[in-house]
Amino acid sequence: MNKKAVTLLEIIIACLIISFAIIPLIKNSKNDAAKAIETEKIQMAERILESIKSELTTMKFSIWYDRAESENLDKNALGPFPLNDAYYTSSINDVVKIQQKYKDFSVIGTWSWAIGKDNKPDKTMVNAEISCYFTNPGKDIAPIERKKAFLIVKP
Repeated sequence: MNKKAVTLLEIIIACLIISFAIIPLIKNSKNDAAKAIETEKIQMAERILESIKSELTTMKFSIWYDRAESENLDKNALGPFPLNDAYYTSSINDVVKIQQKYKDFSVIGTWSWAIGKDNKPDKTMVNAEISCYFTNPGKDIAPIERKKAFLIVKP
């Protein structure tokens, strides 16, 4: 009998040892990829929120009055009112680009007049709230939300 020959049992044991070493590495790389996607989406959401905030705070304050009138909003209503993409026309291009890459990415916002005396609208200040939603890759949980709220004051 040849002493240098490898038995089938030795080959099977070697394959088992290799597979026990490789399986955790494969699982780690899958988790790393999911974390990288989640991190990229968080960065995109923060960038979009900041871009929308910048756009809303630099537009003429009279646009808020014009929008309220064109949307037939009750003059005594405080809100919240929907903040659609007509309010942030420049930033919507960034949102659309992200939605082409990640179909689960969405931006939703609201605005309202500040509460003045006697709980009536103070139309010199606008409260804005914007949220970006996206799913967490590889997990069946509620979407992740990134939110930004700010106050816009009439100059």
